[in-house]
Amino acid sequence: MFKLRLNNKEEEVFEKISFTAELIGEAVKILQNEVDHVRKGENDQIPADLIKIKSIHERAGMLREEILSTLYGEAFLPDFKESMVMLAQALFNTLSSVKDAARALGSRKVDLKCVTILSDMLITYLALVNEASLKIHELTRHLGSDVEVSLKLSREIQAMEREGDDIKDTLLQRLYEIEKEIDIISILQMKDVIIFIDDILDSLEDATLSVEVFYATLKS
Repeated sequence: MFKLRLNNKEEEVFEKISFTAELIGEAVKILQNEVDHVRKGENDQIPADLIKIKSIHERAGMLREEILSTLYGEAFLPDFKESMVMLAQALFNTLSSVKDAARALGSRKVDLKCVTILSDMLITYLALVNEASLKIHELTRHLGSDVEVSLKLSREIQAMEREGDDIKDTLLQRLYEIEKEIDIISILQMKDVIIFIDDILDSLEDATLSVEVFYATLKS
């Protein structure tokens, strides 16, 4: 077990990073609800989903600024500062992608047939994203106490990202197969949604890479 001795400022950075990661899970849950509302034709519920995700994104932005202010305003080791800046930015980028996916889905009333055809795969995709978001929160909670646990979780998230790539490719292929049955705007809209969901997993993978950098500096 690789434990750290933290000072108060380092603990403060880890706490805010962990809270940011927790917000990702909240936002992904709302995105899942939005997809469910679209599937059921409950379009009146979508604006509320978008507002909630936007609010979470703004909170994450404030947290990022607080983290960066602490990192650049205090005397931290350069390697610690670099890896934590990378991690804070990757977590914020993840929430930006959640917001983009929610906005793309709610920008107009998508063809219900398109949603129905893609529904099962889309639900599977978001379930994977939700699982990865829970793991990133767990990862950040262990950063200050057991980095090796965080490293293990990093590799699990990276495996999920690769699995997500396969689901993304299948979704896009299916989308292109039905393009003659669905209006072109809905096709492009759903393509954006799929790409932004892929961006969520990509940003989570970026977050894990910063953890690997952090671990490497501790071992060197």
